[in-house]
Amino acid sequence: MKVETAIILAGGKGFRMLPFTLDKPKTMVMVLDKPMIEWILIWLRKNKIKRLVLSVDYKKEVLMKHLGNGKNFGIRIIYNDHSGAKETGDAFRSVLENIHLPKYFFAMNSDQFTDLSLRDLELHHKKYRPVATIVTCPTRHPYGVVKLGHDHSIEDFLEKPILEDVLMNTGIYMFDKEILKYLPKHGSIERTTFKKLAKMGKLRSYVHKGLFTTVNDQKDLKEAEKILKNHRQT
Repeated sequence: MKVETAIILAGGKGFRMLPFTLDKPKTMVMVLDKPMIEWILIWLRKNKIKRLVLSVDYKKEVLMKHLGNGKNFGIRIIYNDHSGAKETGDAFRSVLENIHLPKYFFAMNSDQFTDLSLRDLELHHKKYRPVATIVTCPTRHPYGVVKLGHDHSIEDFLEKPILEDVLMNTGIYMFDKEILKYLPKHGSIERTTFKKLAKMGKLRSYVHKGLFTTVNDQKDLKEAEKILKNHRQT
C-alpha cells in the first residue's frame, strides 16, 4: 500500500523572517505569488499525498483560516496543536500521541522547496526498513573555499562550492510509527532520536541531488524566489 500521509511541523515563529512574521507563521510568508505552505501542498499533491497533518502553534489561526480542511487545495488537512513544544522532538511526539497514523508516513518542516520524489523515498525506506530515513543532499558551502599549495600559495578558488561528499539534513523524512518509542519528552529530534537510532543501526539516508532549498531568513527567501522562477521556466 502506498504511503499517502504526511506530517508538517508548521508552528515556527520565524524570528529571522521579521517583520514578515509579526502577524503570521513563517510558512504563511509569501514566496513569489503564494504563501510558502501552498508551494509545499502543490508538491505533496504531485506526489499523491491525500492526507496531511499540520502541527501548529504560533499564529495558528492565520494558517488554519487560510487552508481550512484542505478541500480548496486538493488535499485533506487535519490539525494538531503542539503549543508548549519547544523543539522538534516535542512537536513530533505531540502528533504521534494525538493523531492516529499509519505504520509509515512522511514528515517534514514547512520551509523547504524541492522536486524530491516521495515514491522513490518510500521504495528506499521499505527496502531497508529502518525506523527513520533522512533525506540528505550535497551541501552548498556558503563561502568561497581555497585550495592551498606549497608555501601558502592558493592553487584554486571555489566560490560557494557544492560539497558532494558532505551531506546535509533536508528536514524531510520517512518514519515508521515505531519512532514514537525513541522521541524525547523534551528536545530536538536531531540531537536525540537520530543520534540514538544511528547507534542502533536503525537510521538510513536517502540522497537527493535534485532541487532543494530552504528558507531561514530574508536572504534565503530571495534565493528561493530566484530558484523557483528558474524552475518554472524549465
